[in-house]
Amino acid sequence: MYTNGFQMFVTIDKFCAGSALVSGPGVCEGDSGSGLTFLHSGFYYLTGIVSLKDPNTNNSIAVFTDVKYHIKWLHELYKKYTFYESHYTNNTIDKPNFMVTKNVCVLPTAEGVIYSYEGSDKILSRGTLINPHRIIIQNCEIGYYKAYPNSFRVCQGNGKWISNSEKLCFKMCPPLLSDNVDIKCTLNGKFANCSNPSIPDTIAIPSCKPTYISLIRQEKTPVELHCQSNGMWNNQLYKCIPHCGRVHNDGKILINNGKTSHFGTVPWNVGIYKFNEDSSMYDLICGGSIISPNLVVSAAHCFWQKDMVSNIISINDGLYRIAVGKYNRDLTLIDNDFTQIIDVKTIYLKEDYYGYNRFYSDDIAVIVLKNRVSISSGVAPVCVDWSGRYNISNAAQGKVVGWGKMDNGTLSPILLETSLPYIDHRSCRNIYSNGFKIFMTYDKFCASFTLGQGVYQGDSGSGITVLHSNYYYLTGVVSVKDPSTNNSIAVFTNVKHHIQWLHALYNKYIPT
Repeated sequence: MYTNGFQMFVTIDKFCAGSALVSGPGVCEGDSGSGLTFLHSGFYYLTGIVSLKDPNTNNSIAVFTDVKYHIKWLHELYKKYTFYESHYTNNTIDKPNFMVTKNVCVLPTAEGVIYSYEGSDKILSRGTLINPHRIIIQNCEIGYYKAYPNSFRVCQGNGKWISNSEKLCFKMCPPLLSDNVDIKCTLNGKFANCSNPSIPDTIAIPSCKPTYISLIRQEKTPVELHCQSNGMWNNQLYKCIPHCGRVHNDGKILINNGKTSHFGTVPWNVGIYKFNEDSSMYDLICGGSIISPNLVVSAAHCFWQKDMVSNIISINDGLYRIAVGKYNRDLTLIDNDFTQIIDVKTIYLKEDYYGYNRFYSDDIAVIVLKNRVSISSGVAPVCVDWSGRYNISNAAQGKVVGWGKMDNGTLSPILLETSLPYIDHRSCRNIYSNGFKIFMTYDKFCASFTLGQGVYQGDSGSGITVLHSNYYYLTGVVSVKDPSTNNSIAVFTNVKHHIQWLHALYNKYIPT
């Protein structure tokens, strides 16, 4: 047929198809690799593969690779990659009959279901051809619940399956985990563990832990969660926040110059410690107040240095640590079951704080903890008046605790407590006439008795809290004290002047 030299491309494994009398492209560029099939006994068989075409002619003749010349090579690959072609049964190889393909079964695609031959752990791919009368074992993928303990299907002689189960695998609901919610789960009236993936129809009843309260006020009427067949709970697990500003009394006492107070009366109090390279010990430097499981409010001057280039301090070397549930000054002593010692991750100083240069204005800091504190009756946050609901009148009593100096001038080895009357900004400015008035900046108020117990060096950063509607609210942070006087008047940073800044950090780091 070819006399123009193209015959050299018609090798031994080629044949042609088309007509020299029919003009047109026939097969075109892009058809390469397509199969040419012929009908035999009601079935189409692959006969050739489009290979090439003489570009110098305009007829429809194309050259095909003849499959029969490569049948042995094809057969080896077919056997290698087709389960239907060969499998072992009692150490013998089943020889398939190529003419009975209409009797084989195809493994279906079913969500979560995996298949294997009886007696084998090898997973079969979906779509695999299975010989008649073979038993296929059905199991479920990880994350799915198996509704029937023993499930199998058998390929019938007509190419259809028979199975002992219908819907086999149900997607399981994800574990319910929370450090602030207690979760009781049942399945068909019996106990179930929802900290693991849950079976559909599991019912979970959440309730706030004893020292927490629900954000959506549902602690008295818990919302039920149902594990659905699609592997999703029908409701989200709600969150609870720690009760704030509540005191607890277990009868153990502290001594404050003869006055007794009790463990748990100030569960939000924090001791702040700094590593001393000379002694290789941690020294108590300031106090603070818990406002959430991972945030503490203190004074900026506890951490500020003149050469600082940023008011955000990242701590990577354990330089600062805090202690909660602590009553003895010594960090190495574990006072009780509530005591926790946690490294500091980040310290935020108010942007406009510059120490003495701005007369200690904006003397407030927020400490981000590396790990959350564990909330209990002995360790809990103080409330913050985010919405400005409460006003404080002069002489209102505020509670302060700290490890400062005692009346005899020595540092207290244990936590001391006192109550101080509130003195508003204007009244406090009028008290000072010796130049100390410049430290009464816009965000300050005072508190103290004229004589007697007050706050001293070492109490810096501690919170003064005032009782509103049976809850204690953080009102101020110990800032400065006139060193030239012997009275107990101290100056506090007023929290309400920094509430937006505090709230922004609170929202940024609120535990999820």
